[in-house]
Amino acid sequence: MTSLYFLGNTVLTICLYVLILRLWMQKVRVNFYNPFTQFIVRITQPLIVPLRKVIPSIGRIDTATWLLLYLFALIKIIFILYYKTANTPVGFAEYFLLAIAAMAHAFGHLLFWLLLFRAILSWVSRGQSNADELLSQLTEPLIAPIRRIVPPIGMIDISFMIFVFILMFLNMFAIDIFGYLWLLL
Repeated sequence: MTSLYFLGNTVLTICLYVLILRLWMQKVRVNFYNPFTQFIVRITQPLIVPLRKVIPSIGRIDTATWLLLYLFALIKIIFILYYKTANTPVGFAEYFLLAIAAMAHAFGHLLFWLLLFRAILSWVSRGQSNADELLSQLTEPLIAPIRRIVPPIGMIDISFMIFVFILMFLNMFAIDIFGYLWLLL
């Protein structure tokens, strides 16, 4: 059962990451001609296009993708509670709130990995690759406000470390709120 749990949790987490990336790329308006951007759009199209026929966008909000993200988070919560805990929530409202927590957890972890990959690529590629361009477009709106407050010290930019520290604090705060369940997400 451990292998089945690992497989299910990994697949659902990757689905959440891909859907979050799609929404995030729309929000910050990344370069659509980037191959990584086109990959994310292509793999999500088969699920989102039919859903958009039923659920139209509201202004600039892609409601179909948000709904799909929420449904995958809800499936992940049900999956985790079924396999890992005997203390399942009593009411449906708790499932829906935990799905929002699962979305926040996935966003925080995805952001951490994107920042880590961007830092590693900055040492290797020096901004010359498509991946570096995409990572910069995704993370710069979050790092720039910190950089305005704490400018680089010589050649060292500590804004990434400050942002990761904030992410770690928020993660520990969520552990205080959700307990063991947050660690399972």
